[in-house]
Amino acid sequence: RFSSTAAGVAAMLRCCGRRAAALLRRAAGSRGASGHEQDHGPGQPLEPSLLRFLVCPLSKRPLRYEESTNELINEELGIAYPIIDGIPNMIPEAARSTRKRPPAEDPEQP
Repeated sequence: RFSSTAAGVAAMLRCCGRRAAALLRRAAGSRGASGHEQDHGPGQPLEPSLLRFLVCPLSKRPLRYEESTNELINEELGIAYPIIDGIPNMIPEAARSTRKRPPAEDPEQP
């Protein structure tokens, strides 16, 4: 069975084809009856073949996988979606900004 997160992602990807849903089912198959990951920790990487199907929900553009942070990056918008237990969390509110904020301007400077 799918965990609730995997089921949500599978439903979102249904329009992209049966292969993406099959990959998610296979990934969810390593979960026990409780729905928790058995063999992998929270740092489980993304299945590489999913990148062909995944696009940013905001811009509809392809994403880049960043292995060091285990995130999907949208360079154009400057946001990163986390990957949790091998499943991308592509809810826009879950994304973090990848752009550095400019230093606050000092009103005392001439």
